[in-house]
Parts: sequence; C-alpha cells; structure tokens
Amino acid sequence: MKKTTAILTGALGALVCAGSVRAHHSYLAFETTPIWVRGTVVSFEHKNPHTLITLTDTTEDGQTRSWVVEGPPQNALDRRGIGADVLPTVGDTLEFCAFPYKSVAELSRLWPGVDFSARRSWQPGSSSQQVAGRVMFVPDAQMRLWGSHGPISECIRSSDDRRQSWLDFINADPNVRQTWCGQRAFAGSPSNALSTASKEFTEEINGLLAKPCE
Repeated sequence: MKKTTAILTGALGALVCAGSVRAHHSYLAFETTPIWVRGTVVSFEHKNPHTLITLTDTTEDGQTRSWVVEGPPQNALDRRGIGADVLPTVGDTLEFCAFPYKSVAELSRLWPGVDFSARRSWQPGSSSQQVAGRVMFVPDAQMRLWGSHGPISECIRSSDDRRQSWLDFINADPNVRQTWCGQRAFAGSPSNALSTASKEFTEEINGLLAKPCE
C-alpha cells in the first residue's frame, strides 16, 4: 500500500511539474505588450534553465528598483557561440525589450492546479520585477537577440529607435531572421493573442525586409 501510494504521489508530482514546465515555457504565460527595462548590471547568473541578469535603476522619486531579466539557458548561449567576452558583466548599462509574466491569477486560470505563488510577475510599483528579456541593447548600442519569449514586432512598434535600425538587425543576422520568420508565420495563426493592428504591422515590416519571409 505504501509503495502504491508512493508511486501515485510521484506520478501526480510529475504531472504537476510537467504542467509547471509547460506553463513556464509557453508563450501564453507572457503579456504580448512589452516593457522597456534599463539599468546597471549588478549580477549575471550564467546557468540553466535560464540565465538571470539583475539590473538596478533609480525611479523619478529617487527609489532604487531591481529588475530580474530572464534569458536563454547557458547551453543555448553556448550553442549560439556567445562567449564570455560578449556576455553581460557587472557595471554594464543594458536595456531590454522585455515581456512581463501575466498575473498569478491569470496563470492559475490557464493552468489550474499549478502553484504560481512564487512567480514574481510584473506589478507596477513593485521593488523587484521579473521579466523575460527578448532583445538586448548592449553598451555599444547594438541589438542582440536574447531570450525566446515575446513578439519582436511588438518590440519594434514600441521602440523609439529608427525603423531602419530594426530592419538592419533582422537582415544582418540569419538567426534573427529565422526567428522573425517563425513569429511572422505564427502571427497569422488564429490561436495567437496579437491584435489585428499588430498582425498588420508585422506584415508591413516583413515587406520592408531585404528578403521578406514567405
């Protein structure tokens, strides 16, 4: 009986963990509207399953605020050939187009039975906010594809940078273009949460590329 109970308990635990992993990695866990995060790097955790960059900045009223920016796992960076010489270091000033997690209530509605109480979802006014970094702007003002969550088109729509700089970003890097084309294909899917305006903007940008995605 104890053995049977242990097996059932382990099976249930595995199901909950699997649900947590699916929820954690699903695009549905994130808002589709990005926020822009800028600050000084105080720590960089080069690890799996996610690298974590902690940034601090100062609000208009003089308060110090912390951002925890999730990025790709260490092994993904290794596969992309990103070495220590280009990884974030303490003292760097970085900016991210980032996507916040949905509220705990919304995540719990999407994945009933999964415990999200420890998730540091983005809340205005919070002293520590956790987001998924999509595009990173490094000290030399260059863009780098960072994490895997969030539509690049929404980064472009909300950016103050010239549109041509984004076109150059997509045109110049095959990995970025492949990501863009995959997201552009998904934008046409009825299952995504992008607005009609967002989908139309995606097509507009795609048509301006040196080699538009088919």
